[in-house]
Amino acid sequence: MSARKNNRGKIEIMADILNLSTVGIKKTHIMYRANLSYEQIIYYLGELQGKGLLEQRMKDGTTVYGTTERGREFLGHFSNMSELMSEYSETEMPLLAQ
Repeated sequence: MSARKNNRGKIEIMADILNLSTVGIKKTHIMYRANLSYEQIIYYLGELQGKGLLEQRMKDGTTVYGTTERGREFLGHFSNMSELMSEYSETEMPLLAQ
């Protein structure tokens, strides 16, 4: 999951949900592990499904959510972007502090 030093933005929350959902997970478990309210989880699940990043399926008679191939691509791009930003922050922050 992303570092939670500051408030997470929409993209970070979506990435957290997709990371949690790579193995198939119940809505309630996503809600608690991602630290989201019920209203937030409903919103983000709808957004992610609408974009084809997350799918809903049945497993042992229970509804679970799983990250799609497109969602895995999103996570790869998000990871690359986060890595670049952390490298940028580490090299540029001392210059800004002067």
